[in-house]
This record gives sequence, structure tokens and C-alpha cells, in this order.
Amino acid sequence: MAINVSVIIPFYQRQAVFSQTIESVLKQTEKPREIIIVNDASGGNSSEFLSQFSEVATIIELAENVGVSEARNIGANMAKSKYLAFLDSDDIWEPEKLAIQYAYLEDNSDVDLVHTGCRMFGELRQDTVYNNKPLNLTCKDICFKAHVMFQSVMMKTSSFRRVGGFDPSIRHTEDWEFSLRLAIGGCTQHFIAIPLVGIRRDLNDHLSGSWVGYLKGHLKVMFKHKSVMRNHLGLYRYQEKLLTYIQVAGYRQKRLLGKALIATALTLKALNKLTLLIDRESEDTLYQQIR
Repeated sequence: MAINVSVIIPFYQRQAVFSQTIESVLKQTEKPREIIIVNDASGGNSSEFLSQFSEVATIIELAENVGVSEARNIGANMAKSKYLAFLDSDDIWEPEKLAIQYAYLEDNSDVDLVHTGCRMFGELRQDTVYNNKPLNLTCKDICFKAHVMFQSVMMKTSSFRRVGGFDPSIRHTEDWEFSLRLAIGGCTQHFIAIPLVGIRRDLNDHLSGSWVGYLKGHLKVMFKHKSVMRNHLGLYRYQEKLLTYIQVAGYRQKRLLGKALIATALTLKALNKLTLLIDRESEDTLYQQIR
């Protein structure tokens, strides 16, 4: 008998590896009630490719590309189950992933979301496990760092809908923003320190590889929730984080512009130690520029 879970998979041009992804769902020791695949206007032969999975999944075809945030929302809003589990179309689950999380949520009715440890893998990198995170995330924890990776999440469908799902305007760093908004909304987020998810990191076009997307995503989250972040971080640390994201984007850019970003961030950090450099007006101007 299937457990009361809907699996949501946004799909965009992952034909080369998607068979491994869907197989990892079908091989779960506890089967989900439904699998929903949202084809985010991939084009090419994507519709024909996905049709082979029509007997085991509901496939939603979008006419235009809306990004991972809205694709997840569309799938989640169609879901019929008590819980949602999210998986990206190039990643994989360990066989017991759904069973462990489902039992945890059923045994802890006060918990809205549970995420797990992750294993980064790929042909061009050595496997790395991330499982050292707070067991009960606070809003302050999330202000300091984006802890939740939604490929590892199972959560109450009611909680997802109550806070409004992912912000469609944020196509990068959407996990961080949504996790923070859940915390602000009073949702409880727990962690299981077992690596139950494999996250692929060698595809050249992975979202995390875009320095522009990285910078825009992080700054949008910080500007959107700046009052909460300033409250938990303090103004100095808040500004330091802004400058650090500019610096890291420079390292990712790897060209002359990247060097300029790094130099600018380091200079401003040095000045920031002497004075609170970034005032509200300049923050608002920067926000308008990245939108």
C-alpha cells in the first residue's frame, strides 16, 4: 500500500540522466501515492521522452518556461497527498528515503518539514557528504546559512500551501528563501543526519554554476527579508554577508569582471569595519539594479 506522499519533480532538459532519477523513486521501499513530473517547457524531444513514464507518473506540460520555483508550485498545488517530497530531475534518492521521513513526520505531528543529509556526487568530483546541520532549525540558523536542500525535503502539504509555496520571482537560491519564510511563518523544520539524497554536481549548466544567478538569488533573499535578517544578524553582519556574496560571485566569474567584484567587496569590507557603510537608500538602489 502506498504512503500518503506526492513526489514533485520539475524537469528541464535532463534526458541524459533522468532515468536514474525516476528509477530511484520507483525503487523506494515505501512507494509514494503519486509522482508528478512538471516539464518546464524543455522543448526538443522532452515531451516524447517523458511519455514513457506516463504509466507511473502524472506529467504536466508547460507551454513556457517558468523556472524551478513555479514548476514546483504547479506540481505541489495539484498534489492529493498529506505530504510533499521534492526531487530535482538530475538527482537521486536512497531506497529508504521516503520511508524514514514518512515515519518521522507521522511520529512527530508538530513538525512541518523534515530534511536529510545529502551526498554530492559526479564523474568529475569526489563524493562529499553534508550531514552536520542543526537538528531543529531556528529562524536565526537560516539567516546565517541556507541549510535546507529541497531535494531532501518531505513536508506537510498544508504547510506548503499556507505560506504560499516558492516565490516564483526567485529562480536561484529559492530553497533558502522558502525555508526562511517557513521559519518566519512559525513552521518547524527538523533534520535527519543520514545522507539519503545524491545531488549531481558535474553538469555544466547546473544553476549553482551561474555566478549571475548566484549573486542575484542571494541578494534578492537578503533584501526581501532584510528586517528579519538584520534582527538576527545585526546590521554589521548583515552587510558583511552582502559583501561576501559579491566576493564569491567574483570568484565564480573567474575573469576580469570577477577580479573587480572581489576587489570591490574586499575594499568595502575593510571600510565596513570602520563604519556601517551601506545605508538603506543604497541598499534599495542595489536591489532595483539586480531585479
